[in-house]
Amino acid sequence: MSILPIVVEPPPSPPFPARRLTHILFIEFGGVNALIYYSPSLFEGMGLNYSMQLHMSGVINICQMVACFWSLWGMDKFGRRPLLFGGASCMILAHLIIAVLMSQYQSNWPEHSTEGWVCVAFLCFFMLSYGASWGPVPWALPAEIFPSSLRAKGMAFSTMSVWLNNFIIGLITPPLVQNTGYGTYVFFCAFCALSFAWTWFFVHETNGKTLEEMDAVFGDNSSSVETEQRARIEATIWANAAARSDGLEGTHQIT
Repeated sequence: MSILPIVVEPPPSPPFPARRLTHILFIEFGGVNALIYYSPSLFEGMGLNYSMQLHMSGVINICQMVACFWSLWGMDKFGRRPLLFGGASCMILAHLIIAVLMSQYQSNWPEHSTEGWVCVAFLCFFMLSYGASWGPVPWALPAEIFPSSLRAKGMAFSTMSVWLNNFIIGLITPPLVQNTGYGTYVFFCAFCALSFAWTWFFVHETNGKTLEEMDAVFGDNSSSVETEQRARIEATIWANAAARSDGLEGTHQIT
């Protein structure tokens, strides 16, 4: 009695759609972790005393947390792209105003305490804007935009990118603040502007879309290739199973 083996050739992996991933860069380069890690130093540069530096460091983190709770509802209500556009616009505005005020008054905050508190207010405004948009949305997108065969890899690359860029921001912020002063906010403002442009050209709306519709959204055929591969594998399995069944029937007849 012979049994035919079931042999299935492993299908080639579909190409990794890297362009679906790159929005994750702007999570860090918008400046959020620079504010979280070095907020006392940044508040010192706005004329606050030591006690107020620590208090406001807690306040800005509370602002981000509150805004993140709002985004749980806002992402599905308004969509991903509108939140990213709105968040980038507000973050650009916040960084720009802080940079302008610091360039004019940072040399003499005691006589311009009002302008210093305006800078503090716009830092809080930045954290609210980030928490409602660029904080949660880029974490939601990787789980939505990759085909099933690449979703684990896509999520892994997304997370790796976040922490790599986090590390870079942690390294460059202290010398950036020390050597450029208000230029720190110009730097982050520029990246917020790039995030707006990147969203406009490359980030597609995924709200209300199924995973099967992502190919049409991004204009590629990763999922269709995956579906064809699955169909070929199933056809091979059924053909081998049928051949095995025929072989077993022939053996019984001979017996």
